[in-house]
Amino acid sequence: MALVLAVASPLLAFLGVLAGQWVARRGAREMGVRWRREETMRMLRWSVDLATSTDPSTSGLGVVALFGLQESEILRAADQELISRILAAIVSPVESRYSGGDEIVLEEEA
Repeated sequence: MALVLAVASPLLAFLGVLAGQWVARRGAREMGVRWRREETMRMLRWSVDLATSTDPSTSGLGVVALFGLQESEILRAADQELISRILAAIVSPVESRYSGGDEIVLEEEA
């Protein structure tokens, strides 16, 4: 009996450490995903606020920030369509505003 306890105790302790490590890593991964999502939405709100400004230079900065966010590694695939639709909604009126005289060129990712 003493031999079983002598072998089982360290083995069970090791398995407990492995299980704890697995749970901690899973929690850290979920926290990273949540952080990325929150940061993406924070940057999205900021850039949309700038892009919808009445000041042309501020508005241009917001559009550039949106394009930068669209190409960023922080952006998840699920958020890609949201950013694309927001860009289309913001860029279309801006392009139509400038279609009469000055021409602006905004490049979109294909």
